Amino acid sequence: MAISLPVRFRSDGVRVAVETDPLHAPLRDFLINDLGEDVSAIARAQGRLSGGPGGPWQELYRYHRLDFDGTIVHVRDVGGWASCDLDPAVLRQCLDEYLQEVGALKGRQSLERDLGQTRDGEPVATSLALGAVSQRTQGWGLIQTPRAVLEDLAGLTPHPDACLPHGVLGTGSGACWADLAVLDETGTRLRGGTKTFMPRGIDPERLIGELGNALTQARFLKGVPGAWSGVIAGVPVHGYVDPEAVLRLPCEPIEIGGVARRVKVFFPELADSGVDLETAASSASAFTDAVLGPRHVLTAFLMHDVQSHRHHLEVVRAARPGWEHTGNACHLRLDVQTVRLEHLWLPGHTCEIPTGEFAGVLYEYERLTAT
Repeated sequence: MAISLPVRFRSDGVRVAVETDPLHAPLRDFLINDLGEDVSAIARAQGRLSGGPGGPWQELYRYHRLDFDGTIVHVRDVGGWASCDLDPAVLRQCLDEYLQEVGALKGRQSLERDLGQTRDGEPVATSLALGAVSQRTQGWGLIQTPRAVLEDLAGLTPHPDACLPHGVLGTGSGACWADLAVLDETGTRLRGGTKTFMPRGIDPERLIGELGNALTQARFLKGVPGAWSGVIAGVPVHGYVDPEAVLRLPCEPIEIGGVARRVKVFFPELADSGVDLETAASSASAFTDAVLGPRHVLTAFLMHDVQSHRHHLEVVRAARPGWEHTGNACHLRLDVQTVRLEHLWLPGHTCEIPTGEFAGVLYEYERLTAT
């Protein structure tokens, strides 16, 4: 049964407002004046109530104190002017929702700060979908923000939950990602892109450390320069290192001094497909002779952008001339007669395929990855 809360939260994109009746004013003032928008302070208050309040206790803040008598939490003004009584479960839910609102606000502010001035006056959604921030650093570092913030930004459509990779649903661990679509006023999908995100609870410093460890056990993929696969934070991932700076590819990463500094991007792999994606992508890319340019760009697109999920195939097949998509590895431009694939992490590596042949490659890849 849903708990009826004595407060209501509202955000205008700049701050989180707390509204309540006069009886619960001390609770509102405690949230705003003592906890504010300090995520760690809110989390600590949550921790005091998590797993049941236990025996009697007291927590003193700057303006208020919380007294628990074994049954009820009393929120008291330290000056003795006002107080209100709350069931511990109600207060815990208030803190949960307040943290969500503050987290969403911080995420939005971080997103806008990281993007800064979007190129050529494009809106944030377009800039994201076109990969305007892709050149910053590793792919997971693009954005750290709750999915609700993505939903709130006009034109962004989070990827279906069924496509989320290992270690995300219900665990709070592992890298998270979303498929972003820029829509016009008619709702037509104009451009899209796949971006990688870190869900709440993931420490960026931990990922940096685990990246170095993962590379000592990763393997380079045959036929795609600089591409490797490994496991980070328990999540199977693929990535790229600079093949120009790391001259002895392919080889075991542990043999290359300083290879972690050459990592350009890494991104999570979809849930286990049960098939060898590398072999399937290589075989499907060889399905046609009508590839102008390096064939490994097409292989990378299949293995790293389409991966093995039907949703990806449906998105690409539904595309119409003029559509562009920035994925994990390639930028796709669809024309009436040709499909152009530009590799994001291998400068100058580009190929073109007739649209009919491209459709045939997709069907062949789907056949090879069917389980």
